[in-house]
Amino acid sequence: MEKNWWMPLYGILFGIYVPEEVRELKGDVVMHIADTPSTVYGAIRRLVKVLSPRWIVHTGDLADDVKLELSPAELPRYRSKLENLRRALEGDDSPGLVIVTGNHDNERAVREMFPKSIVFRERGRIELCGEGFNLSHDRAGLGDPPLKYNLFGHEPSRNDFSEQGRFFLNGLLGVHIISPSLEKVYCLPYPGYVDDGRLGRRKRGL
Repeated sequence: MEKNWWMPLYGILFGIYVPEEVRELKGDVVMHIADTPSTVYGAIRRLVKVLSPRWIVHTGDLADDVKLELSPAELPRYRSKLENLRRALEGDDSPGLVIVTGNHDNERAVREMFPKSIVFRERGRIELCGEGFNLSHDRAGLGDPPLKYNLFGHEPSRNDFSEQGRFFLNGLLGVHIISPSLEKVYCLPYPGYVDDGRLGRRKRGL
């Protein structure tokens, strides 16, 4: 789960950097994202085309530049951004999509815009590629006992870590590419402009 210092700079100039060893995993991976402002949708679309993941897991705040919890009247703008995200996540091989709604999401809109997806309200558990995945919008919401892969978002202060063969991965910090068959996890940093798109999320803790 190491990040090289130059990856965020690459992101500013070109998008999400994908190392060759990750490219070689094409198809046999689970991709995890969270807290995505619409400014990163284009980079995510290109990443989906490169990797053709079998599953994509989003752990909440699908349009993180629209703070629905604070401004419910922005629902029409939120729905428009969901349509753009849906197009970004559709790959040539139609990956499965699992969504956990966050505090700035509207569950009804999510279910309407992603009718073929598996949608959990705030938290859930599922088996993907033969492994158990424990999902929540935030770290505190993860169910007990932990599973092999524990995915969340929302909290910039929570770093990725692993213990006793289990992974705890914060999708707010980067895109995780998970290979259950190889038991490997790669973290691809978001482009540097993503935090700006989150409207100062790290500073305000929203």
